[in-house]
Order: sequence, then structure tokens, then C-alpha cells
Amino acid sequence: MATAFVAAAATGIAAGTGYAVPVDQAPAVQQASSTLQGTQQGVDYSVALTDANDIVTKVSGGQFSLDAANQTVFLKNQAGAEVLRVPLSGVLAGKQYALTSDIDATGTQLTLTPTSAPVSGAKDIDSQADFFGQLQHAALGGIIGGILGAFLFGIGAIPGAIIGLLIAGGQPLIDSGSAYFSGQP
Repeated sequence: MATAFVAAAATGIAAGTGYAVPVDQAPAVQQASSTLQGTQQGVDYSVALTDANDIVTKVSGGQFSLDAANQTVFLKNQAGAEVLRVPLSGVLAGKQYALTSDIDATGTQLTLTPTSAPVSGAKDIDSQADFFGQLQHAALGGIIGGILGAFLFGIGAIPGAIIGLLIAGGQPLIDSGSAYFSGQP
């Protein structure tokens, strides 16, 4: 089941907003589109990722509960043995995360919702920075094209380098160069 939580988190929860600590080794999990299903310690489960990036888990043969401080969700099987423990806040991969939990009245459905968005280093990228970034990305293609053009095909190093840049950089390089040289911001 812990594997299911980690897989669901990896498919849609940005910057690690889902985390599970297994009590024992996780079983094999089957994945069907965005739903993961499996069985662990007598508890059948189904974990799905919603369009709103919520993780919805339904179980049979067990129940979810919160600790006294509402900081951790537990899943126990019918015998009362702990199957899963999910901390609702912490640090994962060097990033803070926080979740809210909603357990239905029967204790068989848990919805985890991320409450903290990842801190992004978004910045404006002008056409010059975009073009030079694309050019740097395609530089190896230009070097290889220049060498091949000079020695193998007889077209010359400069035309070979340009062809190599265009092949390696593709349409993103062409678009960013067009924006840069036409004076777009």
C-alpha cells in the first residue's frame, strides 16, 4: 500500500505532497491508468489520483483513523494491526509538504489533499535568454555537425555546424532564434 501512495504521489503531486511509511515490506502493486490496486495484510485497497491532485484511497478489510494530534493517518486491518502510517506534514526530497485528510464516516475512504504548493523559482525569460539557452542545449549537435561537415561530407565546417545545430535544436531553437532576431521581448 505504501508503494501505491508513493506511485500516486509521483504521478501528480508536485514536490512530494504525499508520503507513506510502511510497517512492513510493500507488496506488488498493479497499476491501471491513474488507479493503483492491491492487498496488504488482509486489506484490499484502491488508490486514485483525482484531477484536483487529491489522493483518494478506498479500503475493505480495514479502517483509517487519525492520531490524537491530527498529524498522522493510520490504517489498521480487522485484527487491529497497523498496516500503514501517513504523516500529514514533513519534509520529502528536501521540500516541505502538508496534507489535509478527510476520512468518511465508515473509515474506509481517505482523501488526502495537498495544502502547500511547491516553491518555484519562476522568473521571466526574455527572448535572448531563451535563444541562448536553446543554443547551448544544441551546441553538441553543432560541434558534431561541424566535424562531420569538414571531414566526411566536404560541405565545410560552418555549414555542417549550422545543420548540426538545427538538427539537435529542432523547432524550439528555430522559434527562439526567430523571436530573438525579430526583437520580441
